[in-house]
Amino acid sequence: MPTDHDFEIECRTIFKRLNTRKKFTISSIEGTHIVVEQDEEICGQKEPRKFEFDSSKELETFVTQENQAERDISTQLSGNDMPYR
Repeated sequence: MPTDHDFEIECRTIFKRLNTRKKFTISSIEGTHIVVEQDEEICGQKEPRKFEFDSSKELETFVTQENQAERDISTQLSGNDMPYR
């Protein structure tokens, strides 16, 4: 049976794979509940967003989606096609 400490290490390992310009931090890990906060500035005001996950699998899915979104943005910005006119 994995311990809380093992679960926390697993979550932090998954979280380290997050490769995006957005600023995310792990706010808390309690049992199998993980809370991740994103520091977001809107019109000069800090607007932290919370993401809650009930398993390391959900966290892994989130990390994969955020990394894919970042790759998509980078591809758009580096290409010759303008995303809008």
